[in-house]
Amino acid sequence: MWYAFDETGRFVYRSGVKRGAKGTGKDPFAAAMMLIEFIGPSQLVWDARLGWTGVRHRMPLVQVGANSEAQAKDTMRIANSMLSKEARRYYEVDCGETATKLQDGTGGRMEVLTWSEGSTEGDPATFIALNESHHMTGSGGHAIAAVARRNVGKSPRELQARLVEFTNAHRRGGDSAAERSFEAWQKQVSNKALLQDILYDSIEADPRLRIHVPDELKLGIEQAYSDAPWADTERLQAEALDARTSAGDTIRFYFNGLAAAEDAWVDPGKVDGLMMEDAVLEDREAIAIFADLSKSEDSTAVVACRLSDSAFFVLGVWQKPHGDRGKTWLAPRDEVKAAILEADERYRVVWLGVDPSPAEDDATEALYWQEMLDELHQHFSKKLKVWATPGRGGSSILFDMRMSQTGGKSRNEEFTKTAMLVATLIDESDPSNGVIPFTLEANPILRRHMHNAKRRPNLWGFTLGKETRDSPRKVDLAVCVVGARLGRDRALNSGKVKSGRKRRTARRRTAIFA
Repeated sequence: MWYAFDETGRFVYRSGVKRGAKGTGKDPFAAAMMLIEFIGPSQLVWDARLGWTGVRHRMPLVQVGANSEAQAKDTMRIANSMLSKEARRYYEVDCGETATKLQDGTGGRMEVLTWSEGSTEGDPATFIALNESHHMTGSGGHAIAAVARRNVGKSPRELQARLVEFTNAHRRGGDSAAERSFEAWQKQVSNKALLQDILYDSIEADPRLRIHVPDELKLGIEQAYSDAPWADTERLQAEALDARTSAGDTIRFYFNGLAAAEDAWVDPGKVDGLMMEDAVLEDREAIAIFADLSKSEDSTAVVACRLSDSAFFVLGVWQKPHGDRGKTWLAPRDEVKAAILEADERYRVVWLGVDPSPAEDDATEALYWQEMLDELHQHFSKKLKVWATPGRGGSSILFDMRMSQTGGKSRNEEFTKTAMLVATLIDESDPSNGVIPFTLEANPILRRHMHNAKRRPNLWGFTLGKETRDSPRKVDLAVCVVGARLGRDRALNSGKVKSGRKRRTARRRTAIFA
């Protein structure tokens, strides 16, 4: 399938991913493909007598990249070892640790891909193998993947340079190169992309099998290793049952399945099953709103929860731009206020909670959001029957989560209990059997924030947060989902508001993420 081509002589697949369980031979597979592209008849040319046919590249440049140079060298070593002495003499190959060259005057070579930006300035690569792309995370991992894509992307049409990733199952929410490729392929097969040119090959265990049931564990391993007859399945079962092997690692490495991280707030796959592309928030529907405000570093977000069925909708999200534009960026207070007031005009807002950042305004030393908070309180104080901070000296809209603030402890306890409720509802959902506790608007940023959220224990159970305080993986929309649900439950339990008209049950719902 990798070498399938159309009537114009263009390969059907522009890039590919080979995903497999640990020990199924991905490294030798990668090395074999590198050799095919290095000295095999892998370039399509037109022959008047034969039509489209394969010939050797006149000047092949095959590269192998990995998360470290040592990993890439290992793949090169395997490729070199596959060449017998006879093959080396016949093809005039000089094997090296980081570069294997053709001595026939063509200048062809097979080499370890360097990470530097300057590596994109040489001859265009004819084929690139990216090994262990599930380890390619952060700026370094994504840098090597980006270099690889640029190296094949600049090749002339007649070369049709391509790239294949070789990977174990990625950790969901880890934002690895493997996860990004999986999601790109998912969009293609879900008809959400114009192109259909990613070949994704993965042999996996039935996801319904339970790893703690011996017979099902045995069957799952046999399924995941069905194309690796050399595998010692009894040894693999022992490794999977080892108390030092987490459930997530068993699923990823021995079932070749996509498992949630051990500290994930919710199962990302369950989140995807609740995302609906045709979800619509209609005018005058009753909603609760939560806004999580940040001055510059984190995202500022506003989410609505419909009272009738607890469906969630993104009303706005503002994030610091990349590069130089982000250095002086501040969250646009006027736009945030306008989004909230526009929601009040269009829908029936019955509860509004705003958690402001403690950041101070650079010029006035006043709270950055204070003026907006005062204006919103004045606007909503007589309209809302249920206040975010009730009681004497309270606020119609302020829901300050700082423990140093009066009532901060009780607000954190209430938020924690709601976070646990939402997590349970998501993890126990099963849309295929009609278990849909609520739906989420199919917003890609909302999806990413839900995937990024980590479980954070506290005095009352567990809440959610970023993986580290300085992590670039934002979770603010996920925070708003919990806050909006909290407001919805408060409003309904008060007995002071009505949920409004319900959705028509016959309305079609289509999942955007499988």
